[in-house]
Amino acid sequence: MAKQLTNQQNWRPWKAVLLFFIAIFVIVFGSVLVMHIGMTGLIISQLGLLATAIIACLINKTPLKEVFPIKKITVRDLFGSLLMWAGGVSFGIMSIYLSGLLTPTMSEQVSNGLSGLITSSSVLVIFIGTVILPPICEEAICRGAILSNLRSIKKDWVIIVIVGLMFALLHMDTVRLVNTFILGSICAYLILKRNNFVLATLVHLVNNGITIGISLIFTSFADVSEQSVEAAESVEPYTWGSLGALMTVFCLAPILFVIGQHLIKRQVEISEGSEKKGMKLGAKIGIASVVSAALLTGGLIISAVA
Repeated sequence: MAKQLTNQQNWRPWKAVLLFFIAIFVIVFGSVLVMHIGMTGLIISQLGLLATAIIACLINKTPLKEVFPIKKITVRDLFGSLLMWAGGVSFGIMSIYLSGLLTPTMSEQVSNGLSGLITSSSVLVIFIGTVILPPICEEAICRGAILSNLRSIKKDWVIIVIVGLMFALLHMDTVRLVNTFILGSICAYLILKRNNFVLATLVHLVNNGITIGISLIFTSFADVSEQSVEAAESVEPYTWGSLGALMTVFCLAPILFVIGQHLIKRQVEISEGSEKKGMKLGAKIGIASVVSAALLTGGLIISAVA
């Protein structure tokens, strides 16, 4: 069960819902600012989320160090978190690509919006607004204040699903809905099992850093001449053959995720000095291997047929 705060009675599940809607308002307001002042509007909205989380702590009279626990990271914690993220983000990328095939117009609008925001801002502002602040501010509101209101729920998986879903909905992006749900759920799991705000923030930071870094690289090296633009527009951005290739490349994602989760689980057992019940690692890897084989086989078939 999730670790309780010293005054857990002040934190209630209904307050999590209230904070969620407040966060929605802050993000919508930030979106309006983005249309007028660009990336600075995004920075303002992120700081608004952080302020909301801190105010929630003050209202509930709870020390910040309890809601945002900061501890040292062990090697096992580090590798476990990153392997869980690597496995999860692989499924996230495949889901984004599948969305691109099913809803190409919507996916193109999202992609163009992100590219436009990046090209209209300096690298420093982009770095602060998309790589530095979100892992701190979004974690503060989602895995800090909102999750704290749910700690009284007895089943950890229920908390993980709720927090993951809220995190996904806060991004208001149906194309990346599954991807953000996976990331939010992994971060919630890390907070519940290790009670360490640093782990969730680190995973979020790595995720955003790589995503934005790749976008910046493509933007920097893109040839924006008229001929290249016309050529790019003539190429279909999403194909079933490419999805099959992704499934093949990411076929080991289930195994990576299972190993990462096991490392976190073992660290919990070591910290508490007790062996927890549950499925053994060998059995989990066996199941994950079946899923991996299905991804590999399906990917090869789709690539061959497409």
